[in-house]
Amino acid sequence: MKLRFLNDTVKAKEIVQNAILRMTIDNVSQRKDRELLIKEHKRLENLFDENKYFINSINKQENLTLNIQLRISISNLQVDNVPVERFLLCRVISSFVKINALLTLVEDPEGNVERLALYNWTNVLKEDQSNCKSTDQLFLPIGTLLVIKNISYKVATYNITMIRSDSPDDVIVINHNNKLFNDIKWSSNQLNEKIKNVDEFRRCGNYYFASNNYIAAIDEYSNGIKLEPQNVTLLVNRAEAYLRSYQFHNALIDVEIALKYDPNHLKAAYRMGKALCGLKHYKEATNTLQSLYQRIKGNTSIEKTTEQLMKHAEMLTFENINGQYDYLRIIDEFCERAKIKKDSKGNINWMHEAGPRLDHADFLNNDIEIGLVEGKGRGWIAKCDIPEYTLLMVSKALKVVFKNESVTPYSCVKELVTCLTQQLLTEPYYCQEVYQLYDGLNININEKIEKINKNLVDVNIIGNVTKHNVFGLNYEEVNLDTPELTGAGLWILPSFFNHACIDENVHHFFLGDLVFFRSNRPISKGEELIINYRNVSYSYEERSRYLKYINIDCQCRMCKLERSESQKVKLRIAQLLNIFNTSIEPKLSKLRKVDPSLIKELEDIIAELHNLRKEHPDLGFNTIELRRFLAHTYHKNGKPNKALSILKETYDLYKTIHLTRTFIVIIDIISLSWELKLFNEAKKWFDVILKVFTEPIIGKFKDNDPEWRKKALRLTEKILPAMNSFAKILEKV
Repeated sequence: MKLRFLNDTVKAKEIVQNAILRMTIDNVSQRKDRELLIKEHKRLENLFDENKYFINSINKQENLTLNIQLRISISNLQVDNVPVERFLLCRVISSFVKINALLTLVEDPEGNVERLALYNWTNVLKEDQSNCKSTDQLFLPIGTLLVIKNISYKVATYNITMIRSDSPDDVIVINHNNKLFNDIKWSSNQLNEKIKNVDEFRRCGNYYFASNNYIAAIDEYSNGIKLEPQNVTLLVNRAEAYLRSYQFHNALIDVEIALKYDPNHLKAAYRMGKALCGLKHYKEATNTLQSLYQRIKGNTSIEKTTEQLMKHAEMLTFENINGQYDYLRIIDEFCERAKIKKDSKGNINWMHEAGPRLDHADFLNNDIEIGLVEGKGRGWIAKCDIPEYTLLMVSKALKVVFKNESVTPYSCVKELVTCLTQQLLTEPYYCQEVYQLYDGLNININEKIEKINKNLVDVNIIGNVTKHNVFGLNYEEVNLDTPELTGAGLWILPSFFNHACIDENVHHFFLGDLVFFRSNRPISKGEELIINYRNVSYSYEERSRYLKYINIDCQCRMCKLERSESQKVKLRIAQLLNIFNTSIEPKLSKLRKVDPSLIKELEDIIAELHNLRKEHPDLGFNTIELRRFLAHTYHKNGKPNKALSILKETYDLYKTIHLTRTFIVIIDIISLSWELKLFNEAKKWFDVILKVFTEPIIGKFKDNDPEWRKKALRLTEKILPAMNSFAKILEKV
């Protein structure tokens, strides 16, 4: 089965395999010790491909002649350095797993262990190939001696090291009786596998935890818990490893069990508070931590950290209930966490471990609800009249992927599907949240309910839910020129906002993995709340292609108009715009003073474009840039007042429909007013753009608030400092 995305496709099995691989292999370190590699590979054996494969002929040489002095040890292999004329003698110590390649573990005589990946060995079995071999013990079974030539040592996906062979001819199977290697002693033959007790599992888990290898730590603690299910120390330790892995539900289960056996365990209560915060159970977290804090007063070793977490939980509860956020502080937090660094290989990483993910609460305004919308399915509806710039919702992503975090060689959206699959595999608790969203599939409702009740992870549903509900991250409002901040995320409740290319009544604003929604005009009771998936900055063809991809038949005024226009009108609009772009605009840009005939030609084009949509004058967006050029041309020709008049008319025409495109028009008005020494006019228009920019983020200022400008400038200082520089210039006159 394949998942189809906008510009690509990917196999569902590949998504699942990558998700399980991440759950199995921790990428904290590169070359790992023997014991850890063996444990990781044993977990990978669940990935055995159910298909049968035809294995290429195995290269066996009875009378192999090699210079034993050219043998190289695994410990001497160097990444991306092929040792010329050297060979590796090794033996297979694990079963083969078929992922993208045939993957196993091999050891050399010195006892060093590494992964071995064999590429180009297999073809999927066809019905007439009855003599195939599968990738089990029949294929290079455990104990097989191998000689590998042309050794390639690589750092592969997820930062794991492996010995890679791309040609079956470079891998030679050695007979155990081959006299060439009679004198070779295998150090691992002397190893005696010791059975661990509970305390040894705890110590190993602690070792891996201290190395930030949480997958291995969880595995060690889990093995100890199997031996002693009531061991509170192991449960609490595993809970912390789960917390570090953002598996909040699993962490909560462990601390609940621990507190059942030891109700007074302080660490268990503390970690319960952390888990509840992560699960967005803010009030429960606050109550838990407040109770804990009363118990430990005077215990200086943990009192301070508990107080800090308690205050954080109280802040989250306040945000969640009241919808009041300290935007300046949150933006500071975002800017700090969005800082990047480069390692020695040029890879881009976040300076903060979690990157620009923010620890703030969700909020949902009680005045909106999900209801059925004719022709659209479910959507958000106003339960009463809602004023302009009212905060409607704040939502933290279930999962978000930033550009530099896409470890697989495909898009952020497909990377997001892999991350979501991994999350649901580790915590099926989230299946219900994801499966409730629109997926475009014709799955019987009872079948879906059964999957939810059984917490069955279905990558087909996950992929299609993501395809239809993904939000593309952009930070146009934030003055951070870092492409790493682009990406994709899945938010649950925001996914119920429906789309319109124009006339949207809700503005949304991203900060890290948070998204804020405010009304951008007064909304009437019963009115649907609409956002923009693709606005009219995109052509009709671009918009319709994307909307068709997610099964949306947009009925907004703009789409209806563009569908209804005759081919003759469409061709004429395209022709007029082409004349401007190829003939008029280059001349206007070069000339210091423009011939009146050229101005007349531009005015005629604007007039004709306007006339072609005279019944919908506010939908003639294609004339915004042309009108700006016309104003600049009059300015060049010594008629700044005429230019100013054109700019104001342009703003008035489009301000209610395409506000973002009029930002630059307002800036033109301010600049021209300043030049004409209309300083009060310039200040008035600066106030207009200051409110246009800040009110959708922090809410509407009161008309009689004397501090509104100061508050707005504190915000723009954080995310658009150029506006503050402009304000300082205006203040001097």
